[in-house]
Amino acid sequence: MITFMGHVSKDINVTRGKKEIAYGGGVVAGSITAALLGVKAKVVTKCAREDVVHFEFLRENGVEVVFLESTRTTSIENRYKAGPDERESFLISTADPFTEEDLLHVEGKVCHVNPLWYGEFPEKLITKLRKKVDFLSGDAQGFVRVPENEKLVYRDWRKKEYLRFFDLFKVDIKEASVLTGTKDLKDACRIIGSFGAKIVLATHSAGVLVFDGEFHEAPFEGWTMEGRTGRGDTCTAAFLVAFLFKGMSVDEATRFAARVTSVKMRHPGPLRRDDVETLFGDQHL
Repeated sequence: MITFMGHVSKDINVTRGKKEIAYGGGVVAGSITAALLGVKAKVVTKCAREDVVHFEFLRENGVEVVFLESTRTTSIENRYKAGPDERESFLISTADPFTEEDLLHVEGKVCHVNPLWYGEFPEKLITKLRKKVDFLSGDAQGFVRVPENEKLVYRDWRKKEYLRFFDLFKVDIKEASVLTGTKDLKDACRIIGSFGAKIVLATHSAGVLVFDGEFHEAPFEGWTMEGRTGRGDTCTAAFLVAFLFKGMSVDEATRFAARVTSVKMRHPGPLRRDDVETLFGDQHL
């Protein structure tokens, strides 16, 4: 089992002037990916009671969900620019941050921490969670995307000493630059790794780069701008499934994750059953 911990979100995605509302969040894309690829997935999240109905599709996709009550639901407007690595995000509302008590709902030996904004998952919880699981992964966006005047802006994470608690740490090309001060993605991965993260998974417009002391690369193919949201979450979940549950090497898991992500990026929303059939046919996952 993989437990995904983070807020669900009412996303407003604006691409080429076209606005679409989607009920998502990183835990949505990640957990559905894991479930469709044959691994038991659980989401621990927070949202307002009246919004739970909008996320029932998680259960329909085989994901177990714990909805912890909050006064509000996180809502983010994403405005995409010319390329898939360029977007502005505006924080419309936030659910309550996670607490130590919420960690009681984490099950299994693998947990992926996937916050949407800084403060959602306080650093003190990282050390507590580390003691509960065998493999801990995390997404940089919840530690570098800071709410300022209703906008989510990128700021360096001043508590990078917590990176040593992660077996895998996921970044995109912008987050990597913010964390390290360099625009060279390979150099950024090396620097992040030097803080103690055992595996660094980095996504960018052309594909995925994984660093575990050595570099492994695979391209994204056939994607669309409309399918950009959820790219990193899908890629991370697919990598975890391949590496931890299917016995693949880091290099094999990197290529597997790129294939799965490429198919998902051909449409808005999370991975679909027909995507998996396109990729694997009747092959047992």
